[in-house]
Amino acid sequence: MSTRTSSLLVTVALLLGACAPESGAPDGEKIDCALGRGEAFKANCTLQIAANENETFLVIHHPDGDFRRFVFSPATGGFLTADGADTLETFVDRDGVREIKLADNRYRIPPRLLRIDP
Repeated sequence: MSTRTSSLLVTVALLLGACAPESGAPDGEKIDCALGRGEAFKANCTLQIAANENETFLVIHHPDGDFRRFVFSPATGGFLTADGADTLETFVDRDGVREIKLADNRYRIPPRLLRIDP
C-alpha cells in the first residue's frame, strides 16, 4: 500500500469518527452510588429498569461508562447479579431504600423506583 493510500485511509477514518454521534448519558433515573472503596455516595449513577410479570431487570450505569446488571424479584425483595462472579450483599434501611454492595461499589435504590412500599 502506498503512503498516499495510507494517508487517504487515515483521513477517511478520522472524518467518519468525527461524524459519529456522541453516546451521552443513558436515559433513566439518577441514583446515589459510591464507586470504589471508601468513596462517598454521590447522585451520579443512572438506573434503567425493565420488568416482566415475575422479575425486574436493572442496569446501573457508572459515570465512566461502566455498568452493572441485576435482577430484582418483587416476590422475595431480593437481588441477583445478571453477570459476574462478585459476591452481592443487600440490605434495606428504615426508609425502605435498598442498598446493593458489589465488590467495592455500593448503590442506593429508593423504593419508588422498584414500585414497592418501604
